[in-house]
Amino acid sequence: MKLLTWNIQAGIGTKRYRDYLFHAHRQVIHTAAKTAILREIAREITPYDVVCLQEVDLGGRRAGYRSQIELIAAASGHGFVAVQQNRVIPGVSRHGNAILSRWPLEIVEDLKLPGRVAGRGCLIVDVAGPERLRVACLHLSLGAADQAAQLAVIARGLARAPRWVAMGDFNCGGASAPIAGFCALTDGRPAGTSPASWPSWRPRRDFDHIIASGDLAPLDYRADPLTLSDHRPISARI
Repeated sequence: MKLLTWNIQAGIGTKRYRDYLFHAHRQVIHTAAKTAILREIAREITPYDVVCLQEVDLGGRRAGYRSQIELIAAASGHGFVAVQQNRVIPGVSRHGNAILSRWPLEIVEDLKLPGRVAGRGCLIVDVAGPERLRVACLHLSLGAADQAAQLAVIARGLARAPRWVAMGDFNCGGASAPIAGFCALTDGRPAGTSPASWPSWRPRRDFDHIIASGDLAPLDYRADPLTLSDHRPISARI
């Protein structure tokens, strides 16, 4: 089973620091360039069996009032999709997470994570593949205290699953205290040495991770050298 996680930055397509300024209009309006980026993202995720995406716009003005997942799934060929909306900025955006799969998905929990600032979430599903696998797609806050509290909530959602993976934008490094605490709670482990994923054009921080239950042995853990978002995608095989 081939897995991938990617913070797609709503198709804004930041490729260098100055794009945060010069592409700021893409944060509030839809553009043809964003559609082209979303199609490229769809092409890149096509070979993967289960894909977790973060920072997806589920139908705000900046997405042309259309869920970006509809476009991506139609182009990538993934037949099963689950989405989670976490934050709405009226008249601008609908932030969320999404899971795309080759096999049927059963939603287990739509977790709204605690934190000083609302709007972070974790979507947990069971993938009915060749062997059943629980998948958590998450996007954590920036502070270590919030991250630890959020990961404790996610750990409870994974507790009864015999095999699971947690994938997403953790906003902290693989050697950080929040991830160490999460692995201690769950008996999980990173899929390997965490590759740097942010910023995509010159990655220095390992913010994005795949963590698996202890009985799984992920292979080919890597960050793909793509600049379609300010994060690189992270992938592995189990």
